[in-house]
Amino acid sequence: MVLCYSRKLYVEFTVSEKEENWLQCHQNAFEYFGGVPEKVMVDNCKTAVISHGMGSEVIFNNRYLDFSKHYGFRPIACNVRSPHEKGRVENAVGYVKKSFLKGLDIGEFKLINPKVRHWLETVANCRTHGQTHQKPEELFQKEEKQKLLPLPVNPYEACRIQECKINSLFRFTLDTNRYSVPSEYIGERVQLHIYAHKI
Repeated sequence: MVLCYSRKLYVEFTVSEKEENWLQCHQNAFEYFGGVPEKVMVDNCKTAVISHGMGSEVIFNNRYLDFSKHYGFRPIACNVRSPHEKGRVENAVGYVKKSFLKGLDIGEFKLINPKVRHWLETVANCRTHGQTHQKPEELFQKEEKQKLLPLPVNPYEACRIQECKINSLFRFTLDTNRYSVPSEYIGERVQLHIYAHKI
């Protein structure tokens, strides 16, 4: 996520693009910035946008709309076939590849997010930006931070909600994995709350 004015970056690596990860990454970015922008521009990924034809109204994913209302931002979908509209993010992705990832020996995946957080705080947000000619962190602190919306008191329940039926072996299947539940749930329909790291 890139803040448009200061160009302050937030980067997080995940192994999934599912709804629960998408929402959790947003939440983590807002916490990193210490507030919420009034508008968030998104690509036309299904976790955010259900449909967006040329010249037609944008239909947002209901869960993402609920999330945006909780945090108070207005989602804006990029126009179809208009990559220039998300140029700041595309440029940031290139910068992350060239500056952070190039030559990096990642090792275990769980180590990459602490490494990228350190890089954000010591390199990316402290460098003089090529377009603003200012350091993102300084510009953020001086002019942009106070314009962010405050974080809500309670964070959003950043999960995917799905219903399933418990089979005769008191199990349910999710993403090709089988999970067991107490036997009294046999034959019951249950609501799963699927988070990025737990169910």
